[in-house]
Amino acid sequence: MLADASVRPPVDEIVAFLRHLIEQNGSDFLAKLFGDKAVQALAPRGGIEKVAIALSESKTVEDFGDVLNLLTTDVEHMRNVLAAVEEGNLELLRSMNIKESAIGDVKFFLDKLVETGFLNRT
Repeated sequence: MLADASVRPPVDEIVAFLRHLIEQNGSDFLAKLFGDKAVQALAPRGGIEKVAIALSESKTVEDFGDVLNLLTTDVEHMRNVLAAVEEGNLELLRSMNIKESAIGDVKFFLDKLVETGFLNRT
């Protein structure tokens, strides 16, 4: 599939959804997806709002990492999570202590990113 960030939800919807996932899974939810160092780097850059803008506008996970100045290991962690979900392997989400009641929501969110080409290499 071609990368097409233009079909992603608007930033305010992504912010609301990320906040919902954080409420369901705890304040460390973003660290589970992006890695601890990524979250530490995101805090001074606007936190959830900055993540939402980057998710909305970045064509690929590598672009997302570049925009937020993430470490290569953080980008690879996110790529691995997305690839596992794309392949239907939800055990990775469970191993990250994502609550069972939230697995469907997280999968839905990550599937939407993958469907718009977020896993494509730049």
